[in-house]
Amino acid sequence: MRLIGVTTVYGDTVLRARMTRLVLDQLERRSVPIGIGAQETLSGRLVWWAGHEGQGILGLDRVQIDEGTTAADLLHQAATEHRGNLELFAIGPLTNVAEAISADDSFAPSLRHLYMMGGAFWMEQAEHNIKSDPEAADIVFRSGIPMTICGLDVTQRVRLREADISEIRNAAGGIGSVLEDQVRRWWAYTGATENHLHDPVAILPALRPELFRFEQCDVHVKVEGADPGRTWVDGCGSGTVRIAADVNVKAAEQEIVRRLAGRCARGALR
Repeated sequence: MRLIGVTTVYGDTVLRARMTRLVLDQLERRSVPIGIGAQETLSGRLVWWAGHEGQGILGLDRVQIDEGTTAADLLHQAATEHRGNLELFAIGPLTNVAEAISADDSFAPSLRHLYMMGGAFWMEQAEHNIKSDPEAADIVFRSGIPMTICGLDVTQRVRLREADISEIRNAAGGIGSVLEDQVRRWWAYTGATENHLHDPVAILPALRPELFRFEQCDVHVKVEGADPGRTWVDGCGSGTVRIAADVNVKAAEQEIVRRLAGRCARGALR
């Protein structure tokens, strides 16, 4: 697996691009392009913002990025150049992906697979990424792209703890210190001493699918009315979407920490 690009989405996407550039450069991935994505949702719903992103990252104000490269440009270029082989990982709101689908009928068929963090399929709540832009999620779910989704049903079970932070910091050098600082800022914001590993868990099915039990279901999202962003499933057993229904929690936690510490220490992403 080779990283060929990163896009940002939702809120201050230029700031997020600078943060991404700094991390990629420290990981010796200076040639990986970044596409600046949509700041607003398709519906114009207000964007939730924690308010502390970028704080504590030394040198961030000196990071140079190409603000002319958009997420749409990067997604369409990658889909064209790697048609049938491109795997896309969506760990935020789905605005960029939905806009790429809507702009070009050839985009969805060009993807090999979409891995997604989003939804809550057996829980009575809406999940952040989906409720941030339900209209975009609806477009993606109806696109026909082969996809695997990890929702809150499994991601809330996998956690990062104090001992894990120490291991990552000690093994990963400078980038480990950045990761530790950002995690601790989130802990301070939420008043917690550990956090869920939502996004890393959503990437694991591409790397370690044997750690999961999956269900094949059809996925729907509530777009209008009260509580937009709620997801539900039907047709399980014969549906078109692979949903993570269970996970080996301990093995998933160990694998994520191992990869964070080991990959960062060697400046490799594989």
